[in-house]
Amino acid sequence: MAWPVRYKLVGLLATGSMINYADRVNISVAAPVMMAALGWDEARFGLIFSAFLLGYTLLQFPGGVIADRWNTCRVIALACAGFSLFTALTPLGALAFGLMLLIRFCVGLFESVSFPAYAALNARWIPRYEYGRAQTISLSGSHLGQAVAYPLTAWLVSTFSWPTVFYVNALIGGIWLVAWLSFATNTPAEHPRVSAAERREIEMHAAPRTAPSGSLWEVLRSPQVLLLSLAYLCVVYGLWMIILWLPTYLVSARGFSVQTMGWLGIIPTIAGFAGVVSGGTLSDVLLRCGYGTRFARAQAPALCVLLGVPVILAAAFVPWRELSVACLSLYMFLANLGGGACWAIPVELSPKHVGAISGFMNGAGNLAGIFGPMSAGFLVAATGNWTFPFLAIAALLSVAGLVFYFLVVPVPIEIAARAPEAEAAVRVADST
Repeated sequence: MAWPVRYKLVGLLATGSMINYADRVNISVAAPVMMAALGWDEARFGLIFSAFLLGYTLLQFPGGVIADRWNTCRVIALACAGFSLFTALTPLGALAFGLMLLIRFCVGLFESVSFPAYAALNARWIPRYEYGRAQTISLSGSHLGQAVAYPLTAWLVSTFSWPTVFYVNALIGGIWLVAWLSFATNTPAEHPRVSAAERREIEMHAAPRTAPSGSLWEVLRSPQVLLLSLAYLCVVYGLWMIILWLPTYLVSARGFSVQTMGWLGIIPTIAGFAGVVSGGTLSDVLLRCGYGTRFARAQAPALCVLLGVPVILAAAFVPWRELSVACLSLYMFLANLGGGACWAIPVELSPKHVGAISGFMNGAGNLAGIFGPMSAGFLVAATGNWTFPFLAIAALLSVAGLVFYFLVVPVPIEIAARAPEAEAAVRVADST
């Protein structure tokens, strides 16, 4: 029996997120070799990482708004074309530090549109009872991309040269772009291979794309969007720190070789993949089993986030380097288990604005990422001690879990005076 078209579309999105992340982490895997070749220290590379994140943050919300209102498939295609082009141009950054900052900023700028657009497209294609799983599978390729990028980048650097890494990644992005333009459509009704039965299934169970009372700006200023964004910000702070500095940490602080690091780096990224997929699946399963929306979408994931706090502290302080890698892997699983579930909440708040809310949330998360890797670079360059970045991750992860558990209430947003039915819905959600 053939898979439904929507499953194939989600698989293509997962492959796209895999390429997306490979293009952003390749420079962190190549960083030890690039630093030696270019004569740039950890502080400069912290700025390079943060330049990417600055660009990555700027278009999150505008990209989500565009994806909600325009042809989402074309938005995703344009994003892939842009970040693949600037990935290919990255070796030119060796000519000048400022040029490297500009190129990596542009890679981030184009990549920033992708994930909010994925959320908007899934809101059109996926029934509500499958949305959490579909959305996290779409994003799960990010961890597979890291898993592939670690050994592949290490091998390309060791066998050829560091510029080869960026040329290969750009070529792969171009191949995916051709496949995307050949298969994807903006809605199920436009796709020639969608059966009548699948189309009915999607349309009957889709979250209603009706706007809440008030403007888009009022929706984004609502307490639930702001609290969700705060919780996600605190989770993503640590994830970006590990994503960008793990290769250097394993080589410089734990004494692994570059090639060994390339293979060991797979373990935390595979754990992150398992976490993000499990988070969306767990949320959907709890919802289908009759648990309240608040527990399924927010409180259960929050408990997973809080469990990650002692684990990340152990990763910093255990004397055995192999055990440190194991702790980092468990942290990546737990943090992604909780953080991945955040992506299922925008469709509960406002399906019509899911791209804008997702972009706002992800933009807030990556705002922390701008300063996290940069501050870690300066701290390590000044002190030679990797403990402080891990302490910061633990502190913000605690805040994320508490906000997510006690304050985030995933029910439809009402801006104007609430009707009695809406007030009752909030009370019911608060009690579950």
